[in-house]
Parts: sequence; structure tokens; C-alpha cells
Amino acid sequence: MKNRHLILLLPIWLFSCTNDFDGQIPNQEEQTNAVLKMKTNSINSNLSTIVRQLVTAYQLNNGSTPNTLSQKIILLEEIANENADFVHIKPVNFSVPTVWEAHENLTNYNTVYTNLNVSVKVKNYFNLLLEQNINLNIVESYIKDDVQLNASEKELLVFIVNCIEDHSENGDNDWKKKMIVAAATGYEVSTAATVFNVALLRIYN
Repeated sequence: MKNRHLILLLPIWLFSCTNDFDGQIPNQEEQTNAVLKMKTNSINSNLSTIVRQLVTAYQLNNGSTPNTLSQKIILLEEIANENADFVHIKPVNFSVPTVWEAHENLTNYNTVYTNLNVSVKVKNYFNLLLEQNINLNIVESYIKDDVQLNASEKELLVFIVNCIEDHSENGDNDWKKKMIVAAATGYEVSTAATVFNVALLRIYN
């Protein structure tokens, strides 16, 4: 009789233990989100670092020497090809933007911004980043937790946030819009193009 009671109670005990166990371990979705956050932080920190390296190297080599846009692109490409981190992310078929493409991003940025090929959700974040006195830390947290964004969209958005943070006083609205355009148009091609576009914007202004 005692054994029979134990057998009857066993399923209840197992069920209870399972519930307790489940409560202690994050579910698959939580684990996936945590991993994505870590990867996003790591990737964007690295990309932002490469931008700073390229800009610093350009300024050290060329200072405030007045160069045409074409000359700036050529000089920046030479510096980028000497940067091991940039070479590591550069695809085999990588090419720098043409003078016309760069000029469009730098001068006709309002039109380019309007026509960016991004989702409505991403565009909403872009518009939010253009607001005055926006708390970038809060926006970045929202981006990382937003389940409606895919990994690539999060990578792009967090990178843009980091670049705006790197700029003194976070830049005015026109500068931030140029930053978004440079990063977003580059991201359509590759992460290397994103880094190059943003670095070019930094040395152009």
C-alpha cells in the first residue's frame, strides 16, 4: 500500500520539480535575446572603433589639408587598406563610393533620407534619433529589446547611436541626418561600406 501511494505521488512531485526547474532557467527566447544583445554590443563597439581609427589616422596624415572630395576618398581608402580591422571586415568585391554617391549623401541628404530602403520600424527609430535632446542610452535600450527588429536592423541602429554619441555634442539635426544616410546607404552594401561612409562624413565636415 505504501508503495502504491509513492507511485501515485511521483508524477505530482516530478511536475512540481519541473516547474521549479523551469522557473530557474531562462526560456529559449530569453537566451536567444541575451546572446543577440551581447553580439550586437560587441559588433557595434568594434565597428565604431574602426571608424575612430580611420578618422584619427586620416587627420594625423593629412591634418587640415584642403582636399577635394575625390582626394579625400582616395586618401581614406589608402588608410583603410592599411587598417587590419577594416581589411578583416572588407568583402572581396569591396569598392569605395563614387564621388557622385558620396556627394549625394553629403549634400542631397534630405532626399536620400526620404528614400532610404528600410522598414517602417527602422525609419521610426531614425526619426526618433533626430529629435532634440533625445536620451541615446534609452533609445539604444529600446532598440536592443525590440522584438520587431531583426539582428541586422539592430546592428545598424545601435551603430548609428554609437556614432552619434562619439560626435561632440551629438551633432545638430542636419549632421545626424547625414550620419544616418551615410550608415544606412553603406549598410545596404556591407559593414565595410558603412564604416567607410561614416568615416568619410567625419573627415569631410
